[in-house]
This record gives sequence, C-alpha cells and structure tokens, in this order.
Amino acid sequence: MIQNILGNETKRSIRTKHSIYAFLVSLMCSLFCFFLHILPSVNSMINLEVPSNAQKPLISDEYLSTVVEYHKEHPAFAKRPLTTYLLEQLDSNSCLSKGESFTVVNFILLFLCGLSIYSYSVYIGNHPRNAVLSIVCFFLSFSILFAFFPPIYSYDEPLHYFLVYLSLIALTKGKWLLYILLFSLSLITRESSLLLLPGLALMTVNMFSSRLHCLRKLFFIFLPIIPYAVYLFIFIAETDIEASSKQDLMTRLLHFHYNFQSPKFIVESIMSLFLAIGIQSYLLYSYLSRNRLTTSERILVNAFLLVTVLNTAVVFLTTWARETRLFTLPLIFLWPILAKIVSSEYRYIRTKLSKYKICELFSYILLLLVLITLSTLVTNKVYFQTIGSMTDNFFNEYSAAASLLLFFHFIFRFLLKPRTHQTSNM
Repeated sequence: MIQNILGNETKRSIRTKHSIYAFLVSLMCSLFCFFLHILPSVNSMINLEVPSNAQKPLISDEYLSTVVEYHKEHPAFAKRPLTTYLLEQLDSNSCLSKGESFTVVNFILLFLCGLSIYSYSVYIGNHPRNAVLSIVCFFLSFSILFAFFPPIYSYDEPLHYFLVYLSLIALTKGKWLLYILLFSLSLITRESSLLLLPGLALMTVNMFSSRLHCLRKLFFIFLPIIPYAVYLFIFIAETDIEASSKQDLMTRLLHFHYNFQSPKFIVESIMSLFLAIGIQSYLLYSYLSRNRLTTSERILVNAFLLVTVLNTAVVFLTTWARETRLFTLPLIFLWPILAKIVSSEYRYIRTKLSKYKICELFSYILLLLVLITLSTLVTNKVYFQTIGSMTDNFFNEYSAAASLLLFFHFIFRFLLKPRTHQTSNM
C-alpha cells in the first residue's frame, strides 16, 4: 500500500513537472511566433506597412482596424462574431487599441491552443514528454508559424482550434452537455467545424461496440448542428444579410476555376496543400509502415484521413486555396500524436545511422545535397505567390528547411538499408 501511495505521488509529481514544461513551451512558442510577425524585415497582418504610415509600425492598428470592420460587414465573416467580440471587449475595457487587442487576443489563444493540445494528448494516453513536444509540432506547422502573414490571413482560427480541442476533451470524458456547448461555439466561430463531424463520428464508431450505444453517441455527436442552425437563422434574420449570403455562396462555386486558372495558380494551390499538411502526412505514412497503432492512434489517424479528403475537396472547390490555413483543419486529429511519430522516426533513423561509418554514407549525403539544390532552385524559380511578396515573409526559408528534413528522412529512412549487425574488422 505504501508503495502504491509513493508510486501515485511520483506520477503526480511527473505530471506536475510536465504541466509546467507545457506552460513554458507553449508560452515560448507563442512569443517566438509573435516576434516573427513583427520583425522589421517582414510584412504580416500584425505590422503591415500601409501608405499612410510615415514609418513601419510595430503593430499596424490602422490595417487591423480595417480587417476587423471588414469581418463585421462581409456576409461570410459577419456570422462568425466571437473573435471580433473578444477583441472589441478588450479594446473597450482596456487602454489597448483595436489592433493591439487583435494581437493580444489571438496570441493568447494560440498559447491556450498549445496547452489544450498537451491536455488532450496526455488524456488519450501519450507520454507527457511527447505531449509537450506536440506543442512544438503545432507551432512549427506552416499555417500556425505564419498564421497572420498574407495570404494565410488567420482571424478566427486560434479560437476555433481552442474550442475544438476543449470539445474533444469533453467528448473523450463523456461530458456530452459540455461537448454540445463547446462544439456549437466552435461552429459559430468557424462553420468549417462541420467537416470535423464525420471524423468525430468515425471516432465514436471505433470507441463503442454496441450498435444501440453507438447510435446514441452519434446522435449527440451531430446534435450541435441544431443550435448552430438556430443561431444562423436568427443572425441572418436580425442582420438582414440573406441576399448577400446567397450571393456569397454562389460566388464560392467559382473558386475552383480561380484556383486552377493558370500554371502559376495551379502550382500555388498544390504547394499550399503540401505546406499545410504534406510533411505531417508523409511522416504519418512512414510511421504507419513499421508500427502497429494503439487504439487511440488508430482512431485519430482514421479521423484525420477522412477529414483530409473532405476538407481538401471543399477548399479546392469553394475557397481560395492560396490561404494555406484552410487545408490545416484535419491536423486537429494529428497534432496530439505528431510528436510521438516524429520521435519514433528519429530513433529509428538514428539507430540505422549508428551502424554505418561516415565514409559508407558519402554517396547518400551527396544525393541529399543534389536533391536539396534542385528543390531550392524549383522553389525559387517555379513557386511564387499570387498575392504578396516572398521578400516579405519566410516562406522560401521554411520550404527549404522542410525540403532538407524531408529528403534527409527519405534517404536515410527508405533508401538506406538497415544492418542487423556491425561489419566485422578483418
């Protein structure tokens, strides 16, 4: 009994320590992301230089105020009032300007997203160390690291991700009323949460074996659609935006042609998909090729794959694909286990390399350098943004770093053959 008490105390101490680590890591990642957006050499939404400014601002209050007003007026965004409400409340009840309120609210929400990913990852059985590293994986994702750079243009995403993760935690704990409330709020924040419902339904099918029990759970899974539909009906009636909403919906049906109207747009659309989920999907494939998934991993991976298909089709057909954040939605299911995937791949490659001498790896290193050179040339000569400038951001640098990691992994993971024993010395 004493051993059990001591064991529980030790586990509690470890959880507390990693919770502190999670807090600090999420805070440092949020601050790093913030400083990246206010560097004088870049032009993000946060510090965008506008013609009326005499000098480049630290936080572009003039531009961000325009963005907020645009989101209140445009029918596609007006029905998503929660982020705007939060920042306007902060603006009204503090000495902060609207642009500063936008910045504070969104980066605090990104910080909270990191903590919610950690909490959910631990709750589904991941080691706290991997859960902490999952926070890093979240912030290093392209559309999170560059969240407020054109043409990513994040606005409601931080609040949306935070509410979805709280919903997942409530769902996993079986707290259905809390799940319904939180997921309904996530739908109001961004209606794209609808695309997550098939993934959540698939998770429910995996979790419960009884057909009757499963149907009951599925009913609760989809129940948030009702309060969201009621909200939408009331909002449209009160604001009289029915005609403009219909016009906006019809306009969206033309986006597929826009995304693929020329080779330049085609390259940008495909690259946008790759930068959003390409590296993560590739690492998942590599992990699946040699690992037997745990129950929680299999549930999340199946949900990720299903939502990826649905979301990718919707983005290409009805939105501007250059807004990379739109492709990121399925990663909600992958971020909590991504650190475990990365750690597993790292250990496997390190073990393989430890059995080779440097001189034996020369041809592979040479191939790696050739591929990196070619990818750098392609990135700089073929991939261009249709809006904004590559000199205003770090997209090329990110693409180069991602290519380096991808090619390194591919060569030493798949091309380099494992050795079962060391070569004997003659």
